[in-house]
Parts: sequence; C-alpha cells; structure tokens
Amino acid sequence: MKNKNINIYVFSGTGNTLLIAKKISEFFNNNYYVSTVHRLEAVNPKTINLDSTIGIGFTVACWNTYPFVRKWIDDLPNGNGTEIFLFNSMGDSSLKMISHISKILQKKDYIVIASKEFVMPNNFLLIENDKKKELKLNKTLPKVKDFAKSIAENNCSVVKSNIISSIFFIITTFIISLWEIRISQKFIKFKIDKSKCNKCNVCIDICPVENISMRNYPEFSMHCQFCLRCISYCPQKAIQSHLLYKNKTHTGLSLGDIRWK
Repeated sequence: MKNKNINIYVFSGTGNTLLIAKKISEFFNNNYYVSTVHRLEAVNPKTINLDSTIGIGFTVACWNTYPFVRKWIDDLPNGNGTEIFLFNSMGDSSLKMISHISKILQKKDYIVIASKEFVMPNNFLLIENDKKKELKLNKTLPKVKDFAKSIAENNCSVVKSNIISSIFFIITTFIISLWEIRISQKFIKFKIDKSKCNKCNVCIDICPVENISMRNYPEFSMHCQFCLRCISYCPQKAIQSHLLYKNKTHTGLSLGDIRWK
C-alpha cells in the first residue's frame, strides 16, 4: 500500500461490517497509518478523497448487496489509479460476489489491491445462540487483523470470480433491483406494534435511506432496503416483520455505535 492515509467507507446493517471496519482501522492506526471510518450512506460518493487509499465495506444481502450500496458504488468518480481494498460480511456464503464489485471498480480505473469476505453471525432467519455467535467471532476477528496486516505489507490477495459466481451475480443483481418496486415494498413493509412503541425516534435516526418518518407513530415509506437495522436496534422491540423467524435478528454492535455520525 503506497499511501499512509486511509479512508474506509462502510455500510453495516446490524453492525457486523462496521465491527470489521473498526478492527481494520484500529490496526492501521496502531501501525503508523492515519485511518478514518465513514458511514457510506452519509457520504456523497462523488466527493470521496482520491488522494488516500480507499476501503469499502458492505453487507452481503441475497448473495449481492443492497440496492443503494450498488448505486453508491456505481456513482463513484473515476479512480485515476487510486488504490482500493474491499471487504464484506456474510452469514455463510456470498458466491464470491465481491469479485464482481472489484470488476466494477477496475472499470472505473481503481486499483483493487485486496478483497476479503468474512463470515459473521447471521442476522436473518437462522439466528445463532450466543455461544455460536461467540465461536464465529473468535474464528473471524483474527482473520480481520491478518487482512489489514497483509494490506500494509503488500502481501494481500483478491477474491477471483468463476463462471458460477458470474451467473449468480447477474441473477441476484436482477433480484435486488426488484426490491424497490412498489409491490415488493408492500410485501416486505414493516409494522409498528403501537402497544410497545414509545416514539423514541431511534428507528428514524438510524435508517440509512431515511425511509421512516414520525406522524402519530413511525411510518415506513416505499424505499426500504430491508437491512434490518430498525428492527434490530428498536429499544422496545416494537417493529415487526412477517419475513423474520419469530422476529429475531442479530446486533453486532451497540446502538451508540450504529448511531455514530
């Protein structure tokens, strides 16, 4: 890595990817680099600092990533040879989708110096118990440090695609493009349990796409990304979804970390 200044842009639904970003940044800052973590959703992609090495971290969803994350990446300016590294978090497998994000960035004239996919506690459907979550974290977090170290030592690797992953990336790109159409939004729309909601505004504050507004109670508009952040961090557990098993989710960090500006 040529540059001592590093800017990491991360989207994390329920905390896993942000935890990874913090660990990467911590390693760099402890080893004579200057590293800053930014919320991807709060940064205009056209204004990123191309005079630094860039890191991009995101959550895997449907073997791809969220529509607004894809749009953010698509809207990045020409890189003019800027070094970039990528990482994501997933419950099990992403079918090497990160390799296709690499290709998108290479076409924009970024030099992808490293990419890595990390298995983290699942936040959808198959929610592990605390012991299994701890085992996953204990297995994965040392790999995060190794990833950062390999970047600093110019000894890193890039995830490569294959025919199967290429086919699935095309299919899943089409599927996630359907999330934001009206019929899909009606199907996945969350509901407020008014007997539990105390109108604390947490869900409104932490929604990455400003999809929630307060009237008598929080109301959801029609561009939800289904990142589960509002459900996971609602202090009253007042947000319900029929797509979740017993409405269970996972939180990787504290509410304070997720609300960071």
